[in-house]
This record gives sequence, structure tokens and C-alpha cells, in this order.
Amino acid sequence: MNCNCVRDNESRIADHYTELLGTPATAQAKNVAFMLGSKVSEAAYLPYAVKADKPGYRGAKGKEVSMFFSFCPFCGKSTEDEPAKA
Repeated sequence: MNCNCVRDNESRIADHYTELLGTPATAQAKNVAFMLGSKVSEAAYLPYAVKADKPGYRGAKGKEVSMFFSFCPFCGKSTEDEPAKA
């Protein structure tokens, strides 16, 4: 991602729960994946459970498929690689 929103939110959530619980707390985003392209980066994603009467989709949990964001859901910056600066 072209921003630090995921890490910033992890820090804010950890700080909040440290204060709320009175003991050190940590927070880690669970829906972040490494993306391989012109560089290694991270992108947030949203998992969906798809259920259908087909093999692999019939279970109680269905089949998980993910939708990756093309923009940060927090600040709106594009997740695409930024052009190289001269």
C-alpha cells in the first residue's frame, strides 16, 4: 500500500486497549496480504464465503474468496505502485 494506515491503526488500537485493560496490548491486522509485482507490497483484503451446490462450495463455511482493495479503505490512496520519481 502507498500509505501506513494499516500499521497506524494497529498502533492506535493497541494503545487504546493498553489503556482500557491496564496492561500492554498489541493489535495485528488479519486481512493484509503480500502482493508481488514490480515490488513487494501489502494490500488489505476482504474475505467472502461463497456457498453453492458445487464441489468445494457445499461445506458449512463455503469457499473463501478475497476481494483486494484498489484504494486504502482508510485514507483513499491508491494501492497501485506509484510511478518512479526522477
